[in-house]
Amino acid sequence: MDLSRTRALIRPALQGDQSATGALLERLRTRLVVWAAGRMSPALRAKVEAEDVAQEVLLAIHKGLPAFEGGDERAFFGWVFRIAENRIRDLVSHFGAQKRQPVLRTSFSQTSPSMAAARKEELARVVAAIEALPEDYRTVIRLRRIEHREVAEVADLMGRSANAVRVLYCRAIKALKEAMDPGAGAGASTGAGVAAT
Repeated sequence: MDLSRTRALIRPALQGDQSATGALLERLRTRLVVWAAGRMSPALRAKVEAEDVAQEVLLAIHKGLPAFEGGDERAFFGWVFRIAENRIRDLVSHFGAQKRQPVLRTSFSQTSPSMAAARKEELARVVAAIEALPEDYRTVIRLRRIEHREVAEVADLMGRSANAVRVLYCRAIKALKEAMDPGAGAGASTGAGVAAT
């Protein structure tokens, strides 16, 4: 999916356009599942699925959109991932198998069951490929591709130079593409397309 199309939905969604809101939430879903899978500990993943976390975050975003006061796309993505970070923190602090309430699944689109199954399968491939990467690769992909942080900010967070972050990011994306489609080599596009949603 094209990130520019996701960005184009932010302003109309914030202005109350319900169609844009639904489309924006659907576009954020994949990004949030991948992000959550990368941020959750193995112990937490054994109790709750990344898709459940993403769904709860999407519901919180949907409820909070009318009150969001950020001025630009960067503020919006920062807000989205703060909600997600807080949800994971809450789960770590308060999760108990006997206390867990089933997540109310709300659909924001008219996706058919077969399309949803295919998307879920592709998403599982992306999550598995990212989880198999070295930690530095996972971190730089999360910060640059999923959270949309600037190179300088990533460099500061990772304790590296901006140039080192650019090189690391290129290597991480190449490794992700190869993990998604080992036979395609440098020309693969499958992993980048999904990871770029």
